[in-house]
Amino acid sequence: MSPSKPANGSKRAAPDSATSPAVTSTTKTDGPASKRQKRDGIANAKENNLIPTPAAAAAAAASQDFGAHMATQMTYAVEFLKTKGTPKTFQEVIDHLTLQHIPESQQRAFMEVMQRHSRIQFIPALKSKANADQQIPTWRTGTYQYKAKLPGVTNKLKLLEYLQQKKDASCTLVKDIKDGWPNCDMAIDQLEKEHKILAVRTKKDNHPRYVWLDRPELHHEVDTEFQVMWFQEKLPSADDMPKMLNALGQKATSEPKNPDHMAQKQPSKRKKGARPQRKFENEHMRNIFEQHKR
Repeated sequence: MSPSKPANGSKRAAPDSATSPAVTSTTKTDGPASKRQKRDGIANAKENNLIPTPAAAAAAAASQDFGAHMATQMTYAVEFLKTKGTPKTFQEVIDHLTLQHIPESQQRAFMEVMQRHSRIQFIPALKSKANADQQIPTWRTGTYQYKAKLPGVTNKLKLLEYLQQKKDASCTLVKDIKDGWPNCDMAIDQLEKEHKILAVRTKKDNHPRYVWLDRPELHHEVDTEFQVMWFQEKLPSADDMPKMLNALGQKATSEPKNPDHMAQKQPSKRKKGARPQRKFENEHMRNIFEQHKR
């Protein structure tokens, strides 16, 4: 007898789908169908330009990198113009920064930032036939110059003119002068010896720190003998000074002018002000309120 047939000749019951391993699903999420769907999705993304090409991705990364380092490059550009001290063209600036090979759009963005920079002065170029013949774009023309904190102060004459034009007696910082005139120490020393400026110097290095305008006609030489006598004269101590002034019938500046200023004054009584009369909003009920008061 065949084992596939029942012994009593009846049909065999179908196996339970829940317990039979023969009918269990073999399809998995990471099977061939899922891989096919992923490939189709990537292909559709490439067709719709959702995934950039390697060249486009590299260009986008370079653009982002340039934007992140534009501030650093601008600092180098300002330092370059400050060191040279003369106007430079845009091409000379980007050649110094080795930015001549970046895309034109980035060069133009860098140029716009330079023209708006607070420490860079843009000098527009006059229309010339040479620029027209060379077909130079308009945005590449013109020159750029460092804008110092004290514009134009680059020699002794300009420094004296600037100090004479000041409307107050405030000092002028030497570091502001050096911002546009780095080698000004010798000139300041000469002007001070000529009594045309007054300088306050550091105690450690004797470097000038602040300067004011001076007038040579007000300077008078003092004999050396008198200077020696002046510094040999000893002054009384701070404790003995008031006593000596009192003995001469004078008062020290530290003493109060009114000796009774320490006396406590009784506070004056504040008078009560008259209460303002209130304005009646209901004029038709005024007589009722007046009768009520009576």
